[in-house]
Amino acid sequence: MKPMNIKTLRKKYNKQWLLIAIDKIDKKTTTPLTGRLLAHSAYREEIDTKSMRYRKPALVIYSEDRFPEGYAAAF
Repeated sequence: MKPMNIKTLRKKYNKQWLLIAIDKIDKKTTTPLTGRLLAHSAYREEIDTKSMRYRKPALVIYSEDRFPEGYAAAF
Protein backbone atom coordinates (compact mmCIF):
# COMPACT_ATOMS: atom_id res chain seq x y z
CA MET A 1 0.00 0.00 0.00
CA LYS A 2 1.25 3.48 -0.81
CA PRO A 3 1.80 6.05 1.98
CA MET A 4 -1.37 7.88 3.04
CA ASN A 5 -2.16 10.71 5.40
CA ILE A 6 -2.80 9.30 8.89
CA LYS A 7 -5.97 11.38 9.27
CA THR A 8 -7.28 9.86 6.02
CA LEU A 9 -6.55 6.33 7.26
CA ARG A 10 -8.38 7.03 10.53
CA LYS A 11 -11.46 8.22 8.62
CA LYS A 12 -11.39 5.32 6.16
CA TYR A 13 -11.21 2.60 8.85
CA ASN A 14 -14.01 3.65 11.20
CA LYS A 15 -13.87 2.12 14.71
CA GLN A 16 -10.81 0.02 13.88
CA TRP A 17 -7.39 -0.45 15.42
CA LEU A 18 -4.68 0.39 12.88
CA LEU A 19 -1.07 -0.75 12.55
CA ILE A 20 0.80 1.82 10.44
CA ALA A 21 4.40 1.90 9.21
CA ILE A 22 5.35 5.57 9.59
CA ASP A 23 6.81 7.27 6.50
CA LYS A 24 6.80 10.97 7.44
CA ILE A 25 6.91 12.74 10.80
CA ASP A 26 6.51 16.42 11.68
CA LYS A 27 9.97 17.07 13.13
CA LYS A 28 8.81 19.97 15.33
CA THR A 29 5.99 18.09 17.05
CA THR A 30 7.12 14.48 16.38
CA THR A 31 3.59 13.77 15.12
CA PRO A 32 3.30 11.01 12.49
CA LEU A 33 1.88 12.52 9.28
CA THR A 34 1.87 9.76 6.66
CA GLY A 35 2.28 6.01 6.67
CA ARG A 36 1.46 2.67 5.07
CA LEU A 37 -1.34 0.61 6.56
CA LEU A 38 0.01 -2.79 7.62
CA ALA A 39 -3.15 -4.14 9.29
CA HIS A 40 -6.53 -3.10 10.68
CA SER A 41 -9.00 -4.85 12.94
CA ALA A 42 -11.85 -4.19 15.34
CA TYR A 43 -9.87 -6.24 17.87
CA ARG A 44 -6.78 -4.73 19.50
CA GLU A 45 -5.35 -8.19 20.24
CA GLU A 46 -5.11 -8.97 16.50
CA ILE A 47 -3.12 -5.78 15.91
CA ASP A 48 -0.83 -6.55 18.86
CA THR A 49 -0.09 -10.00 17.41
CA LYS A 50 0.66 -8.59 13.96
CA SER A 51 2.81 -5.78 15.39
CA MET A 52 5.12 -8.33 17.04
CA ARG A 53 5.97 -9.74 13.59
CA TYR A 54 6.83 -6.32 12.15
CA ARG A 55 10.51 -5.54 12.83
CA LYS A 56 10.51 -1.75 12.27
CA PRO A 57 8.89 0.97 14.41
CA ALA A 58 5.18 1.24 13.73
CA LEU A 59 2.21 3.15 15.09
CA VAL A 60 -0.76 1.43 16.73
CA ILE A 61 -3.70 3.80 16.82
CA TYR A 62 -7.48 3.69 17.21
CA SER A 63 -9.37 5.41 14.39
CA GLU A 64 -11.72 7.35 16.66
CA ASP A 65 -10.93 10.17 19.11
CA ARG A 66 -12.38 8.13 21.98
CA PHE A 67 -11.24 4.61 22.84
CA PRO A 68 -13.76 1.76 23.07
CA GLU A 69 -15.04 0.98 26.55
CA GLY A 70 -12.40 -0.75 28.65
CA TYR A 71 -9.38 0.92 26.99
CA ALA A 72 -7.25 3.87 28.14
CA ALA A 73 -4.06 5.62 27.06
CA ALA A 74 -0.99 6.44 29.11
CA PHE A 75 1.80 8.78 28.06
